[in-house]
Amino acid sequence: MKKAFVIAILLIAACSKNSPQHAIVVPDLVQAANKRGNITGTIKLYDADGKLLTDNSGVTLSIDNSSVNTQTTADGKWTLDSIPYGTYDISYAKTGYGTGKLMGVNHEAVNHATTLIAKHIPVNALSTIEIQSLRIANWDSNPAIASLINAGIAQNGVHIDPVFTNTTGKSKAVRFFFSDSPNVDAANYLVTDKQKFSGAPEQAINSGYELNWFTSNGFTPGQTVYIKAYGDGYVDDAYDNPISGNYLFPSLAVKGSNTLSFVVPLK
Repeated sequence: MKKAFVIAILLIAACSKNSPQHAIVVPDLVQAANKRGNITGTIKLYDADGKLLTDNSGVTLSIDNSSVNTQTTADGKWTLDSIPYGTYDISYAKTGYGTGKLMGVNHEAVNHATTLIAKHIPVNALSTIEIQSLRIANWDSNPAIASLINAGIAQNGVHIDPVFTNTTGKSKAVRFFFSDSPNVDAANYLVTDKQKFSGAPEQAINSGYELNWFTSNGFTPGQTVYIKAYGDGYVDDAYDNPISGNYLFPSLAVKGSNTLSFVVPLK
């Protein structure tokens, strides 16, 4: 009876020590002590113009399906302390910034060594760009380019320009989503591409996709292509979702453009 009481006290003490950091239930304390280690990495915050912030604190990182979490310090460093070995999805979030995941982090440190996420995670401020309209035109409607096409110097292609309000004068990132379906959006697309624009409606048409760009991405001449555009973060922060097979884009604007369509040039 006395022995059972001592074991119970040890279990209570161990639970109390760990509870501020995580709530992973570990039935075998000795085994768990030999199979734990820290997971650590760095997050860098960027503003709407792609400028790296000096204060990278306040980003919350959480192990999915648990109460384990931590926050970044001013230099962007974070540590999840004393985590049992395993494979984890780790979410990260901060108000006003993109929310993303580290998918399938393999945590198998040896002798209590730390699992280091070597590459820093870029996190953009959420885009506030709202695309008011898209201007789409075939290259052959531009006399200067048409002459190059007729001379065989250039391929035909399609101009795509987003129009949006931009008070800073600096170029903003816009991401296009292309599909063969009118239901195209950020989660349902075949091809995506990001470019930077001023947003001014009077700007010259300057974004071009040649015919070979479409054919190399699975479209055919004469095919109808549907497109939708969103404001995006300046720095690339996309990550792969192995379940859907698509990339996810954490800092997209909430609202996208209207869906438009065009026909891939025949030649």
